[in-house]
Parts: sequence; structure tokens; C-alpha cells
Amino acid sequence: MILQDVDEEVIKIQNAMGSGIDVSFNCVGYNKTMTTALNATQSGGKVCLIGLALTEMTVPLTPSAARYAISYCQGTRH
Repeated sequence: MILQDVDEEVIKIQNAMGSGIDVSFNCVGYNKTMTTALNATQSGGKVCLIGLALTEMTVPLTPSAARYAISYCQGTRH
């Protein structure tokens, strides 16, 4: 899987949907599929991780994911 193809795939997905994507489902659970789902889903949308092919996953921190991470950390007790 080549992560460089993600931007092209995101454009194809968004064009096929014809409007903003509110919810994405990642049923495979690879780095590339999760990155694609995060990048294709509009700000404020939800990405559901259903499949987990790997025990560890590394994905870029998109603006949407960053807002979630900050929100999640603020809501937890240390």
C-alpha cells in the first residue's frame, strides 16, 4: 500500500459522493485506509474503525483528528 496515493483517492471518493462526507467506515484497518478515511471525512464528521488488521497503526494527525484528541484529553482525568 502506497500512502502517496491517498490524496488522489480522497479526491475520487469525494467526487463520487458529490457532497461532504459525514461518516466514513474503515473496515480493513490499515494505515492507508485509516488515513484515507480521516482525510475524506469533512470536519466535524465521524470515522468508524471496524476492522483492525494491524496491532499498531500510524496515521497523520489531521485537523479533525487533532480537535478530537484535544477534546478527548480535556475530558479525561489524570
